[in-house]
Amino acid sequence: MPEISVVIPVYNAASFLQETIDSVLCQTFSDFELLLLDDGSTDDSAGIIRSYSDPRIRFLPCSHDFAGTVSRGYSEARGKYIAQLDHDDIMMPKRLQLQYGFMEQHREIAACGGWMHCFGNHTHVIRVPLEHDRIVLNMLLHGPILNPTGFVRRQFLADHHIRHQREYSFYADYKFWLDVAVKSGKLANIPKILTLYRTSDGQATEKYLPGLAETAGKIRLEALEYICSQLTDENPLSASVKRKLIPVLMLLKEWDAVSGEVFFSFVYELVTGMKRMEN
Repeated sequence: MPEISVVIPVYNAASFLQETIDSVLCQTFSDFELLLLDDGSTDDSAGIIRSYSDPRIRFLPCSHDFAGTVSRGYSEARGKYIAQLDHDDIMMPKRLQLQYGFMEQHREIAACGGWMHCFGNHTHVIRVPLEHDRIVLNMLLHGPILNPTGFVRRQFLADHHIRHQREYSFYADYKFWLDVAVKSGKLANIPKILTLYRTSDGQATEKYLPGLAETAGKIRLEALEYICSQLTDENPLSASVKRKLIPVLMLLKEWDAVSGEVFFSFVYELVTGMKRMEN
């Protein structure tokens, strides 16, 4: 069996797909399988996939169902680890080698990610927190792992029955990484650029963002509930914040006295300050 399964859901990606596939096949770490799941594409994506003869490639045609397609990729994976990539992004040549080595050295870590360099419509580097506690706190604002850099132990997912849930739509990945943390899975990010992330006007997260705000808010509330469960009652300040202040803030949010963005940003700063005082 391969050490790593690379999962790429593909939907109408003919313009960029060859570049994405080639970036995986050229990895310095070669013991992997590449699962290309065609999510009901109507362009020539399937033809591009079929043009490859590399035995590490597995082509899995699927009906158009993003979360279901990703979930199938994870269930079909045979590797010790699962790495994810979007259909229009590019792996840095040493990505799999770096993440495999990191996870082998840190057996307590369930999943890891890293940094990304954006190119296309926007050019900048996305840096994320490195250590578990900071990553979990960051769930109040953003996804804890940059999905195109995600790398997780397959056995951990099986042991805890974690999967991508269809009802979370394009935020299924956000919920997926939160579930890993809730099941006591330690998270980490490697301070290196692992993926080149293509930005464009047609990306699903941009195109459908207004309709997904409610879903994102639901996940952030779940993250807040988890973070509050980690606040110790032994600390009087933590106990007061958890039992008195946050419930009041939640009421203000429910009454639309404050926006979700203001609410989660304030709670993030509040808990960050508390942790700073504890240290």
